[in-house]
Amino acid sequence: MSNQERTGSDVIVVGGGAIGLAAARRLARAGRRVTLVERGRPGEEATRAAGGMLSPLAESPEPGPFLRLGLDSFALWPSFAAQLEEETGLNLDLRTEGKLLLALDTPAAERLRRRGKWANREGLSTSWLEGASLREREPTAAAAVAGLHLECDGQVDNRTLAHALTRAAAAAGCVILPGATAHTLITSAGRVCGIRTEDGSEHTADVVLLAAGAWSGRLSGLPRSLPVRPVKGQMVALALETAVVRTTLETEACYLIPRDHRQGGLVWVGATSEEVGFTRGTTLEGRTSLLRAAAQAVPALAHASEAEAWDGFRPGTPDGLPVIGPDPDLPGLIHATGHFRNGILLTPVTAELIVRCVDGTGDPRLGPFSPDRFSNV
Repeated sequence: MSNQERTGSDVIVVGGGAIGLAAARRLARAGRRVTLVERGRPGEEATRAAGGMLSPLAESPEPGPFLRLGLDSFALWPSFAAQLEEETGLNLDLRTEGKLLLALDTPAAERLRRRGKWANREGLSTSWLEGASLREREPTAAAAVAGLHLECDGQVDNRTLAHALTRAAAAAGCVILPGATAHTLITSAGRVCGIRTEDGSEHTADVVLLAAGAWSGRLSGLPRSLPVRPVKGQMVALALETAVVRTTLETEACYLIPRDHRQGGLVWVGATSEEVGFTRGTTLEGRTSLLRAAAQAVPALAHASEAEAWDGFRPGTPDGLPVIGPDPDLPGLIHATGHFRNGILLTPVTAELIVRCVDGTGDPRLGPFSPDRFSNV
């Protein structure tokens, strides 16, 4: 595309992760002309680096709007996955058998018991396990003193999800432009009218959806500073000849995701949380900390071999909540970013909310996640 060329759409989506792709798919299926620009390849950043966990309760420090939004999205996942599988022929391997939180010492067990109590008050089903009941549920978790099983939890193949969303969005009519880095918002008469990419190309639209994850705050022309920052996470995959972990496990130091349904005893271990900007690559220190935490939770993993290691950048915000909704100062700009560790979980509900924003119908759930909470930042 030459520097003088211009393209027009109803909606431009900036960012090709799970959030941007899912919103683009929904909007295109609703008849909107959608163009998606992605700085790299769709689905190759945080979406690919994620663990694919769907954990509304485990990711909620307390009851509140995040938990409610997470539960809403979790409830959407079965139909969302089924529709994507029908549209693309890809198997997302959605699993909703739950997660087991493990306490490796008495103080951690006390914290876990408190979580279970407030979860039950919220009407969420959990099971407290210790002694024989814990060993029966997960025999290899020999070091744990107690466990809390969460029924409302699961996982999905996030890497296949990225492929499925890319294919489904394109099939719905979305124009996907990989390798196109959005540089500047274009405005006219006090509202958004498009974007300019780094190569100078201009793409016009009535609506711009900012879904660029950790890179969202780098877009020039925003009406105010957007405090979304990269939080690096490293992960490793451990391989054994036979499966040793039955279900997804989580301690205060790591989580273990069994992928043995794909390859022997493969277990994904995550994840570090590092404030190092956009520094790429795994480190010996990061991998060693994950291996140590995995072996503490499941001693048999001390004998596993490292099959893969990778890293990615989660989009963090000051209050830990995503940024979803219309910009308060710039009509036509809609935000869908800052999902931190929960972009995969929140993909279906975020896409639903974005469609309502574009249609102008709104949704009361948007309040706690509105970008206007950063107006004074």
